[in-house]
Amino acid sequence: MSFAGRPPFSRRDLLKAAGCTLSVPLFLQRAFAANTDLRRPPSLVMLMQTNGTNQKNFWPTAGTFDSPILNKLLTDPVLGPRTTLIKGVNYQPIKSPAGNEHDYGFHGLFSGFDSVSGAGGYFAGGISLDQRIANEVPFSSEKLRHIHCGVHAVNYNAKNAGRLSFSATGRQQHVPCELDIYRLYETVFGTSDNAPASDPERTKRRLKQRQSVLDAVSQDLATLQARLGKDERSKLDIHLTSLRDFENRLTAALPTNLQCSSRQPSQLGVPTFGQGNEDNAEKLQHLYMEFMANTIGCDMTGVLSFQFGRGGEHFHYDWLKIRGMPPDAHDFVAHQDNGDLEIERINTEIKKWYTQMVGELCQRLSAFPQSDGTNALDNSLVVWANELATGTHGMNDLPVVLLGGARGRIKKTGYVVDAGAQPHHRLGCTVLNLMGVRAKGFGGMADCGMLKGLEVGVSGG
Repeated sequence: MSFAGRPPFSRRDLLKAAGCTLSVPLFLQRAFAANTDLRRPPSLVMLMQTNGTNQKNFWPTAGTFDSPILNKLLTDPVLGPRTTLIKGVNYQPIKSPAGNEHDYGFHGLFSGFDSVSGAGGYFAGGISLDQRIANEVPFSSEKLRHIHCGVHAVNYNAKNAGRLSFSATGRQQHVPCELDIYRLYETVFGTSDNAPASDPERTKRRLKQRQSVLDAVSQDLATLQARLGKDERSKLDIHLTSLRDFENRLTAALPTNLQCSSRQPSQLGVPTFGQGNEDNAEKLQHLYMEFMANTIGCDMTGVLSFQFGRGGEHFHYDWLKIRGMPPDAHDFVAHQDNGDLEIERINTEIKKWYTQMVGELCQRLSAFPQSDGTNALDNSLVVWANELATGTHGMNDLPVVLLGGARGRIKKTGYVVDAGAQPHHRLGCTVLNLMGVRAKGFGGMADCGMLKGLEVGVSGG
């Protein structure tokens, strides 16, 4: 869906049409905030996948921009031209990281610091990229500066506490991964009454009664729509419909209650709703993709980070119904993907599913119109990466995918950047500069510079 060429429709226009007598929810006000100032930072979405990939089926062959794993993304007429693959990113430790390669990548790729030992496991060695940007980029004061969330729908203990979250405010200072989709929905889209914020139980009760957060202002919204022109109504309808559709899917998930397993959540390190049972994993992943798209599309946060599981995840992927799937995809697929054609086939099918999830997120972003005739994907930077390069713990050629235009700061998209081996610190340095933080280095490498071969409209340092 393209909105290019349509006249801009800004927050000022929205509020002018509403006048002083109509209530306009904050998420709509943010959605139509003026986007014409190129100095405004893009929105940042960081996605962390685990257990590496099948290298042969991930990277396009020479002269093409397609691969078995990324096919649905790269051949999509909307997403393919907005996708940039970064080949040659190697994990380069500064000292001797703690733990194993899962810990190196899970903690170090998005921080630039080596993982360190601590009581109960291995942890981040310093502040992570999402936290730096939330702290240093001058986002609007009305925005939530940062959300860190994920899906940990598993019924086994985490190997160590450090693998529960890659986001950190400093050395061993991890930010808890928010696992309750209902709490997140309430936090971001809220209510117009005086109820306590972030009350997931209240949210679930309301949804069971088929009540939307929009109901309290439904009459005002109907009056507002009547005052708008055709194009403006179309843009408004997209945002309203997206939120109502998301509420409907949250409501549909309630009859099963996304139940936890019979084991106590405290035993799992995931003390929250629905996250102790892998049967919920696929449903939760879809809900989170939709939540993130709505949140970024309505410009409600500056930085949103998400993890597809915990570090070194052990999903079984029963929902994919892959022929010949072993009982543990971590031990018997990822760790065994070293030339066995049957294992390669299974691992490739698993990785295709992650491509589908990322594509779903970005398709939804591309459908959100912005006030300047662009869409939310154009004005965002989506960074999709993996803690490992291969399931056998390889750390060279880490899969790194950038999507979106970062508000025009990425000058060329739709190709493979292949400028030879580059330290992983350059990825963080590049993202910092794209987000408006002038940096020469990242994490433990003070002068690494930005990624070579990527055409950007910023300069580091």
